[in-house]
Amino acid sequence: MKISKKLSGTFVLHSSLGRTMMIFMLLLLTAVLVVSAWTLDRSWSRKLQDTESSAVNLSVSQARQAEDTFLQTEITLRAIQREIPAGGPTHADKAALNAALAEMKSGLPQLNGLFVYDALGNWIATAAAQTSTGMNNADREYFTYHRNNRHGGIHIGQVIRSRLTGELVIPVSIRLNDAGNGFVGVALATVRIESFKRFYSYFELGEGDLLALLLDDGTALYVRPFPDTFINQSLSASPLFTTQLVRADRGKGTWNSALDNKVRIFGYARSGQYPLIVAAGFDKSALWSRWLHDSMPDLVLNGTLLLIIVLIGTLVLRQVRTNVENQVELTTLRDELTTINQSLQALALLDGLTGLANRRQFDLFLGQSLKRSALNGKGVGLIMMDIDFFKLYNDTYGHVAGDNCLRRVGEALKNLPLRQTDLIARYGGEEFAIVLPDTSPDATLHIAQSAVDAVREAAIPHESTTLEAGVVTLSAGCIVLVGSDDGQDAQRIKEGADHALYQAKHDGRNRALISEASE
Repeated sequence: MKISKKLSGTFVLHSSLGRTMMIFMLLLLTAVLVVSAWTLDRSWSRKLQDTESSAVNLSVSQARQAEDTFLQTEITLRAIQREIPAGGPTHADKAALNAALAEMKSGLPQLNGLFVYDALGNWIATAAAQTSTGMNNADREYFTYHRNNRHGGIHIGQVIRSRLTGELVIPVSIRLNDAGNGFVGVALATVRIESFKRFYSYFELGEGDLLALLLDDGTALYVRPFPDTFINQSLSASPLFTTQLVRADRGKGTWNSALDNKVRIFGYARSGQYPLIVAAGFDKSALWSRWLHDSMPDLVLNGTLLLIIVLIGTLVLRQVRTNVENQVELTTLRDELTTINQSLQALALLDGLTGLANRRQFDLFLGQSLKRSALNGKGVGLIMMDIDFFKLYNDTYGHVAGDNCLRRVGEALKNLPLRQTDLIARYGGEEFAIVLPDTSPDATLHIAQSAVDAVREAAIPHESTTLEAGVVTLSAGCIVLVGSDDGQDAQRIKEGADHALYQAKHDGRNRALISEASE
């Protein structure tokens, strides 16, 4: 009782001014704590954002590096394919093939070896100076794959140990055919895992950070800094494959690593040319420790500031008005944060390259339109569009010009005579889409044809196209569907538009077709 009276006398709590001052001090201390916490939270958020950007940039750059490595390998394999006689490789061709393979390999230090096998898996030729005779590789996965599959593309397999050198290698192979497209053998290039180890070692990463090269089925080809025992481990259960890559071919996220259950901040990128994925992960706990160490001066400064405020608050009663000013500032800050959050939410629905709606906004808008269609019985039109021969455009002009081409196509689509209720979106890569609520098949086909005409009339040069126009063109497929609200409408309408787009491509491109399933 005496203590409470003493405190009451010290802080003049028995008076209205004393009580007001005490309330003010508590509010002021709370405000400073909130601002300090907000400042630290903002600092941590920026640290996370910078780390996410670094992870994405690192994964994209390494995906490009991997693409270059395997592109050189593919070019070499196709050169070998051209060297093989029409009847298939034989021991009679061994000397010439050995010399050709040795010359090709000399300029590719990332390769462990180049080999040619006949239809039975017998070792016909190799780039190695010394070879073993009588070896047969018909039991290898890549040989079985090409024997059972007729397509002419390259095949990238899981890591194996070379029977010639004992080194860990990635097999990259191609099928050899005779004039009748019959199987006559396999040409094989083996890429050293050691070349990726050496290249990845150039990057400064923490002990808990990782850089991984994966196949698109989740198989680990190499993961720095993990030992070789993790090679060929399946990571298909990782959130990278179950959720992230389902949404986008490149991006970022935070999850528990399937390798060691450690929480990491990941960036990832899928190769657009080969079944490869590169992921870069930064140890979140280590990042937190470094951030906390760097923020220690701010924490000490904020603590000192709190002590000073307490001392000043006990001596100066006139600080009451400061509370009002702080509240006003906090209200303004809250409004600014609300505005920023609203702006960020809007940006999250836009494609950064073209300024059109992105895939996320497209999916939301299409789902809402189909639900409304199920209620009012009016059709929803969907137009799926794809730039013709865009890969050839990128190969000819480069990726920077490719991005400019996508922007110009986006501008041409923005100028279409659409309603405010319609939506134009970049669906992904060189694909675009238009959603037309409350429309008819005729109107939908008209808009699709207008889109094709608008892109062609933009006259974007494309010397690599096989079309006579010599400019960038568009193929479009469309469909009109009345929603049924059974949960499968979005899938059906996409498949219908895709089918029409495929038919437009098959019929010669630079045209628009509508699916016969339109209602």
